[in-house]
Amino acid sequence: MEFFKISCFNIPSPLLMFPVQEENKVCLFSLTNKREYELKVDLEKIQNWRFVGSSHGWLVILNEKADPILLNIFSGICRQLPGKETFPHIDSMHEVENEVFEIHYKSWNYSVTHSSETLRQLSVVKAVLSSDPSCDANCTVIVTYYVLGTSKIAFCRLGDSRWTGFGGEIQSYYDVVCKDNMLYALGGGPSIEVWDFHELTPTRKIVIQAPCPQELKEAHQIYPSDLYSSQWYLVFSSCEMFLVVRYIGEFVRYDGEVVYEGDTLTNYFIFPYRTIKFHVYKLDFDQKIWLPVESLDDRALFVGGNHSVSLSVKEHPGCKANSIYFTDDYWDRMNEHDSYGGHDMGIFKLGDGRIEQLSDYDLQKFELPPFWIVPN
Repeated sequence: MEFFKISCFNIPSPLLMFPVQEENKVCLFSLTNKREYELKVDLEKIQNWRFVGSSHGWLVILNEKADPILLNIFSGICRQLPGKETFPHIDSMHEVENEVFEIHYKSWNYSVTHSSETLRQLSVVKAVLSSDPSCDANCTVIVTYYVLGTSKIAFCRLGDSRWTGFGGEIQSYYDVVCKDNMLYALGGGPSIEVWDFHELTPTRKIVIQAPCPQELKEAHQIYPSDLYSSQWYLVFSSCEMFLVVRYIGEFVRYDGEVVYEGDTLTNYFIFPYRTIKFHVYKLDFDQKIWLPVESLDDRALFVGGNHSVSLSVKEHPGCKANSIYFTDDYWDRMNEHDSYGGHDMGIFKLGDGRIEQLSDYDLQKFELPPFWIVPN
């Protein structure tokens, strides 16, 4: 794994990591100076990996056998995390043949067999870090992972041999973010659980229950579930907390209209799933209500498979104010076809609702989906 690193350390962030299949390479694109930097890695050697997190400049990866790994591409430092067989919902796991595993889940009375490829898709949804492992030996890795159609949370500290499950009243977690060793876990409602990770065992401090904003309640009429899916993100900006809701058209016509898959009149002009709209809300901590946000002022938000972040464009020239930079994290559909997947990325302008392309690669298949990297 030491070969996966970059020789230049002074690259201005934020960075977009993406593969260039035609040239068998992986690049970092700096939004600040608009330059590309090539990573020292053979794309063919990592094409069976799955990236599940980008936090504090580190990547969380599921390798070819679906085991989690923590990697810093700038230093080349790699840390092995507890294996996939140690997740809380798994009773036992055995490799019955090369990259094929027999698994017995604790909630089932029988075993199932999965390939490594299937395990990479069915295990970790997202991973974030509580701090930078380069500076904090007590860094904690928190993941959301699939259990019977719901998303649960678990953690490990560096050096742990197992993942430890935890959770509160939320049935399925949509997103997790860390700030000052506190974990904020987003669930339906929307509701937020706040967990304190200062001690060895996390403790739940509070549950933030704010009424669902009217605009979000009515969204199902504008974005019906048979035409759209949605993703929810939590983003911190200084002392403010944002709820970002992303609406994705399942099948989108060349002119931007969302249509049904079986629409034969436009079938030859239908593109795969594509992000159509974002809505943003800010939490009023005193009144416990979500307020619609019309402007992010000089901030730019970065969402996708990464630890969601907010950056000031004054401190990061090259980024566009009042915008949401997004990459593809529609894991359920990303690998359904050889001609697309990982493609759904762009810049959403909150002011006028327009979406700009991030690069010339927007409509091609990415074996490794692009990821935002924001080093400390």
